[in-house]
Amino acid sequence: MSNAQLAINNETGHAAGVNEWLGDGQSAQIKMGSSFTTTHERPLDMHEHLFMIGDKQTHLYQILEGVIGVYKMLPDGRRQIVTFYYPGDMIGGGDKSNWTQHAEALCNAKVRCIPVSTVDTLITTEPGFGQALMSMLATELEETRDQLLSLGRKSALEKVATFLLRISRRNKREGADESLLHLPMKRAEIADYLGLTIETVSRNITKLKTTGIIRLESKSEISVKDISLLEELADGGN
Repeated sequence: MSNAQLAINNETGHAAGVNEWLGDGQSAQIKMGSSFTTTHERPLDMHEHLFMIGDKQTHLYQILEGVIGVYKMLPDGRRQIVTFYYPGDMIGGGDKSNWTQHAEALCNAKVRCIPVSTVDTLITTEPGFGQALMSMLATELEETRDQLLSLGRKSALEKVATFLLRISRRNKREGADESLLHLPMKRAEIADYLGLTIETVSRNITKLKTTGIIRLESKSEISVKDISLLEELADGGN
């Protein structure tokens, strides 16, 4: 963002999105009042960890490219993926001093590393930043609640439909094509997120394909051909 744009936002107190302050990844500087602070970008290879349980939480991470899966390991060795983070999302922002989950790049990715102290300063000095951050966290909380409902009550087909619909709605929220879904994660990773087996995930994706609700464009891209039917299935319709 240009200095002129920043000045306009400061004068109007415009409660814009977090990206109004953090930028789109083209600059390594963040506006803090009348000064700037330097951040840095970190590339991640597929399956490389961004952080692990117990690591000190010194930074927040803005996803610039790729998808990050956040997960925990159960005592019996099973993995539960808690959520997927896409470009534009931020990881962190809680009040914990250490990370309580693992974060792994599910494909080649890039994140912007933002010092926690920078975010604290932005909240106190930049009008609208705190509200924008809270809005982002509220959306994440709502999706977490939906995921708990999905895991606890929905059938396998309903879970898969809900998963695809959630990505579609995220695209729409971010101004992207709601009918073209990017899924760089493997079927095993989707299974670990939905609490299903790989075979069950594959079988239900095939079912959605054969009924004409979706089309498989490639291994990592799905087109939604009928959003209304996908919504009906996700909500428990026949």
